[in-house]
Amino acid sequence: MIRLIQLLLNLGIVGTISAILVIVGGYLFFKPTLPEIELVDENSLISPVQIFSSDNVLLAEFGEQKRRTLSFEEIPDNIKYAFLAAEDDSFFEHEGFRLLSFARALFQIIQQGEIVSGGGTITMQVVRGYLLNRDQNVVRKLKEIYLAFELESMASKEEIFELYINTFFFGNRSYGVEAAAQTYFSKTVNELTLAEAAIIAGTAQRPSDVNPIRSPERAVSRRNWILKRMYSLGYIGKGEYLLATMEPLNVVQDIFTYAVDARYFSEVIRQSLIDEYGLKVYKEGWKVTSTLDSGLQTNALLAQQNNLLAYDKRHGWRETNTIGELFSSEDFQEIAAGRLELLFNNLEEDAELGSSNSLIAQVRNAFDEMHGFKDFHKALVVDIKPKRVILMQENLEIVTMNWDDDLQWARKRIAIDSFGPRPQNFYDILSPGDLIFFRWKNDQPVLEQMPEAESALVSLDPNSGAIKTYIGGINFSESNFDRVKISYPQTGSSFKPFVYAAAFNAGYSGASVVNDAPIIFEDDNLESYWRPENYTKKFYGDTRLREALIQSINIVTIKLMREIGIEETRRFLASMGFNESRLNPDLSLALGSSSFSPLEMARAYSLIANLGQPITPYFIERIEDRNGNVIFDHSQGPKDGLELIFPWISDAGNQDNPFSALPELPDLNIDSRIFFLVKDILQEALKRGTSGRKTKILDRKDIGGKTGTTNDAISTWFSGFTEELATTVWVGTDDFSSLGKDEFGSSIALPIWVDFMESSIEKIPEKVGKVPEGISYIRVNRDTGLPTKEISEKSYFEISLD
Repeated sequence: MIRLIQLLLNLGIVGTISAILVIVGGYLFFKPTLPEIELVDENSLISPVQIFSSDNVLLAEFGEQKRRTLSFEEIPDNIKYAFLAAEDDSFFEHEGFRLLSFARALFQIIQQGEIVSGGGTITMQVVRGYLLNRDQNVVRKLKEIYLAFELESMASKEEIFELYINTFFFGNRSYGVEAAAQTYFSKTVNELTLAEAAIIAGTAQRPSDVNPIRSPERAVSRRNWILKRMYSLGYIGKGEYLLATMEPLNVVQDIFTYAVDARYFSEVIRQSLIDEYGLKVYKEGWKVTSTLDSGLQTNALLAQQNNLLAYDKRHGWRETNTIGELFSSEDFQEIAAGRLELLFNNLEEDAELGSSNSLIAQVRNAFDEMHGFKDFHKALVVDIKPKRVILMQENLEIVTMNWDDDLQWARKRIAIDSFGPRPQNFYDILSPGDLIFFRWKNDQPVLEQMPEAESALVSLDPNSGAIKTYIGGINFSESNFDRVKISYPQTGSSFKPFVYAAAFNAGYSGASVVNDAPIIFEDDNLESYWRPENYTKKFYGDTRLREALIQSINIVTIKLMREIGIEETRRFLASMGFNESRLNPDLSLALGSSSFSPLEMARAYSLIANLGQPITPYFIERIEDRNGNVIFDHSQGPKDGLELIFPWISDAGNQDNPFSALPELPDLNIDSRIFFLVKDILQEALKRGTSGRKTKILDRKDIGGKTGTTNDAISTWFSGFTEELATTVWVGTDDFSSLGKDEFGSSIALPIWVDFMESSIEKIPEKVGKVPEGISYIRVNRDTGLPTKEISEKSYFEISLD
């Protein structure tokens, strides 16, 4: 017996020594890779950079928000107790580490590959922010433990709690409880109710998912669980507990939403600020005044949305996503009757474990993946009858949508130009579990779907280069790819005006005649033989260049380039700012086979509007710091000496304008009369034909423009201008699929521009453009283009460059 006791004692001693050696050895092994911990919260005030329109409308904020640092004594008891109950009720007793919690986390890593239920003390959560690797594995957990021990040895519990409360991320760009209180409730921490304190504490575990903005039900469930814990731990009384659980959730409405959607534009500014000044712009509270006009932007967005929806309806109904597998038929009946209790089963488990097993969590996640227009509402189909469907909205309200014969547009799409029969009732379109969009019209919900087509729209002041509208796509949340600046579709016939400008520069006139007749080209840079056609499949014989450009006649344009010379044409186009490497070295260039961004096309059309005055598109007018000091002014350039105010800014003032959207154009050295002639022809083009019928509603004499459509309608264009505004609209698809056999620039892109201009006409004064010196008008024969004295319908006045 004595020997057994002795053996056990020896084993215990050996085990203890071994454990100590393992711990010490592990610490020495990990020590070189462990980061340094800062005890001082240096950033007591962090303000995001704010971006405003030229008319002082807030467009976006980027960066962190953090209010003043709170000392332990300043932290209200409700906040202290809520966080202790939610995260670590034994915080003031342990040494930074709980063995049982760690064992549970370790078991979960081994069993499931990740930590499901936490396992970290408040101290471990503080040090977690210093570890760059977020992998849920044993090594990272061990590093957390060693860092926690280190922190506990160098700081008091009160100091650690201060770090936690002041630096932790609570969702929606808010760091620290003071910022979270302001973000969610527009209050200071001292003004928070007990229930609101518990709401903020509840966001700590999963701030991006379980916060009162994204998931109010889960936030309230988590709040109530925390309140129950506070009561069971003796932090609050029963009356306080019951009253707090009954308090309605009243968060700030429209958090981080802006009056104008300018997310693509704001992202361009954000990237440029980082490139120029570094990451600290996120924290300095700068005010950036941009060039954007909020009214024009709003009108452009609406015009784009309405016309894309009209286009999309022409091509039928696409099958929608569904979550029907989550529900039984009895579940749908319960929800349709307004009995939603089943959605909240397992919600308490979600609240305790931070999981997403409840139906409401899965429905919320499905809704979150839907991205629609601003006036679109999300809904789940829960019951269908032939002439009505019952929907559960995102806010969990039940609404009935009735059948309308207008829904006959919703033929099931088989392919872009192929459809099923016209639907007769909702059975032909929807099923329970489908996720859909609707809009309110005349107090009734109306079925909608997001278009598959994409679109970009950009407007410039042709006299200064200031960007006035900027829409890089139809939905930034779905795709932040910027189709204004970094997408390069083929330009189609919208490129032809610049080919004609090259011809006029080479000595041709608007009355010059080219024979529009069939022709076959043999070109080493193309296929062996090329037989181009006009869109109408007809040929028109001798045709004046003015008429050829107005009617967008392909054969004349190709022959014209051949006569000028491909290389001469490319040199002229490069002098206008087109990237020469993207100008195809063959005759297909005449028909717009080269690829340029909508922004590049908008600048090119600005040169037509302003008669060849070089401009550089730019997007920032002015930058000021939080104290009103001017950092950058477009009219003056970057300020010298910024490094004295902001030491992290280097090379300040070295660039003339670091916020240009395209490379600067040199002086063009192109006769302004060339652009005047092209401008006059494009103005006439909008008075005649299909385009003229659509632009007639504008009742303006100063508008000009050109449509464009590429082969198979993969891209459609319209670029239009006045003396004050040049706008390019592109509509196409990201996967280069066809928009449909009967779709053209005149059917999609042009209507967007017309609607945009109609709604903006009061903001764009009509002006008579200047006439350059050396312009005269001569009467010519419409058939031959030769000068004539005959006054009849067969003659007209043509511009002559004296």
